[in-house]
Amino acid sequence: MTATVQDLSFDRNIPRDIVHRESIAEVFLTDARRYCNGAVFAAQLPRNHSYFSDHRGTATTYDPLLLIEVFRQVAIYYAHTFVGVERAQKFVFGSADFEIVDGETFRIGSCPGHCTVTADVLAEKKRNGTVIGLTLEMTAYIEEQIAARETMVYQWMPANVWARIRHRGRQELGLPEAPQIPAPSPVARMRPGAVGRNNPRNAILANPAFQAGEISALTVIDTNHPSLFDHALDHVPGMLQFEAARQIAMAATNASLGLDTSRMVMHHLEISFGKFAEFEIATMARAVAALDPDREGGVTAEIRIMQDDATVASGRVGLQVMPVDIWTLVQ
Repeated sequence: MTATVQDLSFDRNIPRDIVHRESIAEVFLTDARRYCNGAVFAAQLPRNHSYFSDHRGTATTYDPLLLIEVFRQVAIYYAHTFVGVERAQKFVFGSADFEIVDGETFRIGSCPGHCTVTADVLAEKKRNGTVIGLTLEMTAYIEEQIAARETMVYQWMPANVWARIRHRGRQELGLPEAPQIPAPSPVARMRPGAVGRNNPRNAILANPAFQAGEISALTVIDTNHPSLFDHALDHVPGMLQFEAARQIAMAATNASLGLDTSRMVMHHLEISFGKFAEFEIATMARAVAALDPDREGGVTAEIRIMQDDATVASGRVGLQVMPVDIWTLVQ
């Protein structure tokens, strides 16, 4: 199906609870329409955002993580609205494979961006004849030009099943039943510029170490961060792990290859989640970066998110050196 703005409204946000958000400012979807084996969505992309606009060297373009958040909201909305999943159900994300198709479409114009997203069901996960999960292929168009794609695997479960799974998992780790947010401890946060950020609060890695070509860093869990922790959670969220993956890839590119993050942009993120990340255990991001032989100016970083010796998430991040853009030199 070809995405179109016809019959879609960009006038107001959808209700925030449908996409599991507390702040209206963090809701980007505005409308949706069902079709044969999927749906088409409308989203408005903000030109200025305290988190999604804070990235070095690409101040004139939308952040790829903004599109990843739009895709996350599409997946949640699709399940609640078109599959009939109750609002009280809990969601678990298995994997995501995101890529930019055309970087030129990410350039910010004179108005907030009109984005449409097609979501097609590739597979259904069923239990006793009931759909409990989906594999969605989502394609984003900015101003009707194809921009990015993502394939997402996710599922959902009743709150009581979630509670049993979380209780059993935490018990195996020797943790109390109720999650506890550790008190902040002194850390040496990495310079924002080293991880592709400008605002120190958005630089979430600390205490870096570099050994045998691999860089590792502690992921700072700031539960008061307005975007990464928009609402209360009982585990380290996937979006924070996406950010940790991108930042450790940036750091590895800098440390291993000597490339300046001011001209690096993420064009690919593939990640699989293996288990819940707990607040009480240190979350470490690790990466090894190498030049991509198939992509001029490209870098691929193999990443892992670790807690103790267990891999919480793993995958790869693709970075690209951007051509010189005179507008990045203007304040």
